[in-house]
Amino acid sequence: MARAGLTRERLTLAGADLADEVGFDQVTVSALARRFDVKVASLYSHLKNSHDLKTGIVLLALEELADRAVDALAGRAGKDALAALANVYRDYAREHPGRYAAAQLRLDPET
Repeated sequence: MARAGLTRERLTLAGADLADEVGFDQVTVSALARRFDVKVASLYSHLKNSHDLKTGIVLLALEELADRAVDALAGRAGKDALAALANVYRDYAREHPGRYAAAQLRLDPET
């Protein structure tokens, strides 16, 4: 039976927060299990493996960046739009260094 409160979405968000704290390369299912004070095996009902967790973090980061870009680019064009987009990336990288690093990961074509 799955532990109450643990979902794929919650684990992905916690993994993204962990990436911001310790770096994307340091994110593992084991580290995430320690954060929730559960056994690693408990997380495998929600995640396939560490790669699955990291893929979820990448997709979350890309979605967050896209949402910020949409807001920043609304009603802008030309150099103003380019500067706004650059600011979105810079600000995101400063606020979420681990997630920004995740957004640089190359995903497989199926993903």
